[in-house]
Amino acid sequence: MPLVRSPEIEAVVRRVLVAWNDGDADTIANLFSTDPGLRVLGFDHDERWAGHDEFLKLFRRQAVEMVGWTLDIDHVEGFEDDGVGWVIAHTTMTTQAARTPLRHMASLRIESGVWRVVQWQNSIPVPNEQIFGVPLTTTLDELMASLIDDDVRLEAVAGSEGTLTLVFTDVVDSTGLAASVGDAAYAELMTSHEVAIRRVAASHGGSVVKVLGDGAMLTFESARASVCAAVEIRRSSSAAGLPVRIGIHTGEVVRAGDDFLGITVNKAARVAASADADEIMLSATTRDLVGSMSGLRYGEPRMVALKGLAGVDQIVPVEIGAD
Repeated sequence: MPLVRSPEIEAVVRRVLVAWNDGDADTIANLFSTDPGLRVLGFDHDERWAGHDEFLKLFRRQAVEMVGWTLDIDHVEGFEDDGVGWVIAHTTMTTQAARTPLRHMASLRIESGVWRVVQWQNSIPVPNEQIFGVPLTTTLDELMASLIDDDVRLEAVAGSEGTLTLVFTDVVDSTGLAASVGDAAYAELMTSHEVAIRRVAASHGGSVVKVLGDGAMLTFESARASVCAAVEIRRSSSAAGLPVRIGIHTGEVVRAGDDFLGITVNKAARVAASADADEIMLSATTRDLVGSMSGLRYGEPRMVALKGLAGVDQIVPVEIGAD
């Protein structure tokens, strides 16, 4: 079964972070487990605290010692499964000297009907070069750019899966949206959004390859069907208050298990990244395959440099009538 997003756990961790910022020892005491197995790791090498009493005594002391700082919550993402929860949170600490990004990991369990922290870890991210002596690939953008040459070689030896039309969807400014509507409402929106995408894809003969957070990758054997699906997804998303951008490209792909690889995949993702909120963007290849369709108009073509791909490409926006 898929992991279940837990707005309730996320709210508990937000309360922990606010209490930490405020030096609120009473709230911290209530939100952390009294079990002897409680463990807390701080930033310093020697900050390894065991048990509720030890942790609380040191927290009270540090609350007095730490002055002139604030903690802003950037992102909290939590999940639960059968009475156990886990969270990753990102914050920014501001002092008179600097602004420092922080990361926090927590494990929680239900005690007397309440979620309480049983393990907590703070960390400050540092460059991989500082640890390993060499730079490592750290972001999806870097990975996609580095895989382009590998995918070309893979296509030469693995054999082609054939021609497919790839559709990428992406919710624009999902972080800001989550902050404006609240974690619980945002989680419900994203769940409904995923259900809608899967329904629309199936109704037009497509498949959902994967859903990653606020984005999705779909495949279609028909370029025209992919555009019909994209129009329906755009309308559904707009009605739900989700600003979604969609990119579509057609070409040869290579299957790798349940996933697809190749330049076509990379280019489709880049076409989506070039779209604006509530915009459907086609590559020139897909535009030529789709041709004219009833109720569909094309906007002015744009020449763009797609990140990680050589040269410039023509992309074409789809214009649809009033929703």
